[in-house]
Amino acid sequence: MLSQIKTPSYVIDEGKLIKNLKVLKRVQQEADCKILLAQKAFSNFKVYPLIGEYLAGTTASGLFEARLGKEEMGKENHVFAPAYKESDMNELVKLCDHIIFNSVAQLKSIRISV
Repeated sequence: MLSQIKTPSYVIDEGKLIKNLKVLKRVQQEADCKILLAQKAFSNFKVYPLIGEYLAGTTASGLFEARLGKEEMGKENHVFAPAYKESDMNELVKLCDHIIFNSVAQLKSIRISV
């Protein structure tokens, strides 16, 4: 069957994905921690609702990923970037539960008008 799929294609074995997600859910429970989907590493948003059944949420590296995580998974949403555009911050504070800064100086340099 796989040989009949035209390339380039991304094929996800849902059974194997669920098996791995169950492991991650168990780790969260046993370690009393949260595991977030790193969107940069895996941005196949069609399976975000499935992943959201097992993981605590997503982590993003900028505005567009943060928006994608919020819209497609709708769970906890974190963002970290080496630098933030001041123009993005007003939307990021609405989309994200956690915004990680590199330094206190970076945090102080951001102006938010809500």
